[in-house]
Amino acid sequence: MTLPTDVQDRLTCVANLLARPDQLDGVRIRCCAELLRTAVERSVARACGAENTDQPVQALLLSLPSHVDADLAYDASQLWHALSRAIRHHGYELTPAVAELSGWHADTAAVAEALQPTMTLFGTIDLH
Repeated sequence: MTLPTDVQDRLTCVANLLARPDQLDGVRIRCCAELLRTAVERSVARACGAENTDQPVQALLLSLPSHVDADLAYDASQLWHALSRAIRHHGYELTPAVAELSGWHADTAAVAEALQPTMTLFGTIDLH
């Protein structure tokens, strides 16, 4: 299954930055975390059927278990919170390591893929 373009573009951009780890400074790491977080947010909004609304992400994360498996909702929430902390870390805190950012990239891709809506058919189809 393919991801929506907006999510895939963010993942690709981060992958391109991760391909050159020697060029990743604090600002670029924060940019990567922000791109990953917005990919998670857009995937969560789609899963909740709220992609064209202005609902806060926290509200969508709270309602996510009613739309998807509880474990997946928990993983998406934890990932979003970790990325939010990475974006807003203080100057006295360590900047996330490239390995940590790579892990978040893989987690974001997995969560975005898992949050993709699946088409389910029910009822009967009458073919004459």
